[in-house]
Amino acid sequence: MEGVKRAIIFPGQGSQYVGMGYDFFEEFPQAKEIFHEADEILGFSISSFCFSGPEEKLKDTEIQQLAIVVTSIAIFEVFKEKFKDIKNFSYFSGLSLGEYTALYASGVLDFKDTLILVKERAKAMQKASRINPSSMLAIIGVKEEDLKKEKNSDFYISNLNSPQQVVISVSKDRKEEVRKRMQEKGRKVVELKVSGGFHSPFMEPAKKDLEKIIEKLTFRQAHPPIVSNFLAKPVKEPSLIKESLLNQLTHPVLWQKCIEFMIKEGVKIFFEVGPSRILRGLIKKINPQVKVVNIEKVKDLEGGGNGFGF
Repeated sequence: MEGVKRAIIFPGQGSQYVGMGYDFFEEFPQAKEIFHEADEILGFSISSFCFSGPEEKLKDTEIQQLAIVVTSIAIFEVFKEKFKDIKNFSYFSGLSLGEYTALYASGVLDFKDTLILVKERAKAMQKASRINPSSMLAIIGVKEEDLKKEKNSDFYISNLNSPQQVVISVSKDRKEEVRKRMQEKGRKVVELKVSGGFHSPFMEPAKKDLEKIIEKLTFRQAHPPIVSNFLAKPVKEPSLIKESLLNQLTHPVLWQKCIEFMIKEGVKIFFEVGPSRILRGLIKKINPQVKVVNIEKVKDLEGGGNGFGF
């Protein structure tokens, strides 16, 4: 498939499950090294939470974010080693938290700084959630423009995931009222298993905390560029990457527009690297014609280079 453009995308919160990454840990030294190094950097065994749970602990924002990023990076390292022309990918991107995995993959941050940033981001978001008690609801069967017409002080639009799915953030005390109103309009409502109303003004306190951490870390140019959740276009320069990450906390994640941008630029194959297969479902709703290859389990590597369009 000479000349076909490809992109690597990384999953966000909600993709975690007990046992994720264990088969890579068992089979590949580079994956084992990533998990061991993460345990050492963090000062506790994030690997044991990934492999053994308990599930309730994996739902905790501060554990969940680190567990997903570490697992995704371990799988990415194996994928990168197995398929040497990773440098020929046109774009990296990720849904919300997945954008932080993309920072590591594209060389913007080293492994230690990536974990420090994710750890502090999770703490800041957890803290903001206590200051502004809030939740997130996925609304299935609604378009962005319809929600914008209804939008009032009840909720904020937080994620534009696909043509049929918009996620909103809502304060805890208005959650049931908003849920009922959405259901009365014939929409399916799914409450997300997160601790607060992310990607909305509810996270303003977290933005201030994250800014302090970001300024202490060394950011490099992204190679290849990262398609930003906030801008839905590629960013390479450290200053723009930092700005995009901060704005991602308090503004909607434009995932549908990120995917549409990459497809418009000629991307025909997306590699979803990390736990679960959530992004595949969203992409197929955005454009059923594009190919999505999941690299989640060791057996997913068995197709070999030709099977993946290398």
